[in-house]
Amino acid sequence: MKTHRCMWLAAAIVCALNITAFAQLTPAGTEIHLQALANYIDSGGNSYNTVSNTVTLTVAQVADVQVTLAVQEATLNPGGSYNFPVTIKNTGNGDDYYQLSTGALPAGWSVVFIEDTNGNGQRDSNENNVINRTPTLRMNDEYKLFVTVTAPPDPVTGSTVRELPFQVTSNFDNQKYALHSVAADVVNPFSPLWTASVPGGVSGDVTITGGKAIIGSGAGQLYAYWVNGQNAGTTAWDTPVSLGAAMPGRVAARGGVLYVPTADGRVQLVDPNSGAVQGTRTVASGVSIEASPVVQNGILFVPANDGRIYSYDANGMLLARSSQWGSQFSSTPSAPGTTHLWAGTGDGFVVCFRSSDLQGVWSEMVSPGQPVTGSPWIDIRTNTLFIGGQNGLFYAMNATPDPTVPHVRWMIDAGAPIVGSPFFDWVAEVVYFGTTDGKIHAVHASDGTSKSGYPIQPRDAGRFLGMPIVVRKQGSNTPYIYIGSDNGKFYAINADNPQEFYLYDGSNNGESFVRSPSISGLSADDVVVAASQNGKVLAFPLK
Repeated sequence: MKTHRCMWLAAAIVCALNITAFAQLTPAGTEIHLQALANYIDSGGNSYNTVSNTVTLTVAQVADVQVTLAVQEATLNPGGSYNFPVTIKNTGNGDDYYQLSTGALPAGWSVVFIEDTNGNGQRDSNENNVINRTPTLRMNDEYKLFVTVTAPPDPVTGSTVRELPFQVTSNFDNQKYALHSVAADVVNPFSPLWTASVPGGVSGDVTITGGKAIIGSGAGQLYAYWVNGQNAGTTAWDTPVSLGAAMPGRVAARGGVLYVPTADGRVQLVDPNSGAVQGTRTVASGVSIEASPVVQNGILFVPANDGRIYSYDANGMLLARSSQWGSQFSSTPSAPGTTHLWAGTGDGFVVCFRSSDLQGVWSEMVSPGQPVTGSPWIDIRTNTLFIGGQNGLFYAMNATPDPTVPHVRWMIDAGAPIVGSPFFDWVAEVVYFGTTDGKIHAVHASDGTSKSGYPIQPRDAGRFLGMPIVVRKQGSNTPYIYIGSDNGKFYAINADNPQEFYLYDGSNNGESFVRSPSISGLSADDVVVAASQNGKVLAFPLK
């Protein structure tokens, strides 16, 4: 019986020792003094106490480390660098320092470790101390540094995320280490040649004429900027033109006159050289004009947001107005000849209008229940009209006033709403358009089949709401697509090899490109001008 009780007591003592020594992390070198007390009663009822000798345990050092990354992925320009903030924590139970090393890196990439001297997670200009180990850290101490990666200097084709591994190894026990990686890729930068700022934001499109970019503001002012030469990016007029209301559409330039639509139903006639207002056409008081006026045979045609088109002679006399087609008119009419106009309507049709009296000759439903917001593009060589709808359907139609000719040549489903206008590349006979799911489509004009590799979805694209521009710079056979998206990205994309692209990212500046860009010409000195809703105007070089 005594033996049984002693064995039970011994087991209890062992358990107690385990709990005392290992229940929590104890600093290395800590001495733990253990003493056992035994009490038992013999058969005669006598109680006995005994105390063991003191046993001293010294806690051994155990190494460990914790690595925390504040940022795990970044985008770089060719030859650019990025500083990833990293925190190293000694989670062992003794003083230790840690060796820093990299794993196998992709060709052309480099990684170094830089001390974050003030520990603020932002690399300052005076923080250039390259290190390969941390200082000695006490238990639970932290140390901050940067893992600085540098990309290869050459321009890239495509976009591939690279994993760049690094290792943090305990000096006390090299079997204790943390293996991590940061991710980076390279995108060719698309840098503007100049920028300007329009107070009040930009609600309409940019028009380039006579070497000037004409832009209306949401605050009711019209601005002109030189696009080329030593004055590029500076204002071309002494003062902006006061419109009295915002300009939500696009300025039309014809015969030495700017036709400026406003949100209160007027068209201002402005001298492009001086900015002087030469006249006003009050179309529909209080009704916004969101599309661009057009001039055909000296007659001014104005689509208004009451669902009608109005026509005026050179003296401002109203000649005709169309029937009402829905409650808005966001589609700028196409007027390739002298006798007819084609436009998308607020109730979802494409209509052929007779110019003389604005009567509808024929109509074709394009976007049931939704307005057609893009403008038709007409290839006058083949009399083919291209237009898309917010239901995602894209059409090629016969651009003839003859109502007996079948209208639709072919139709495709793009799978997402088409808000902007198409662009016809007459050299390759390919039609380009964007969709709200961030894709660019390219289809053959003859039959609507997709160009090889299309549709494409450019990196980080938001919604495409404006028209793409597809041009070849003089001396080049390579077409480039220029287009902006509503999340602040603006692209130049090789249309024949979309993996080659250039990207401007204005998302961190609150920029949003929801309207169409404009181009000044095709020479090496010409530019593509885009305007953001927040008022920033940017001029990009042609690729």
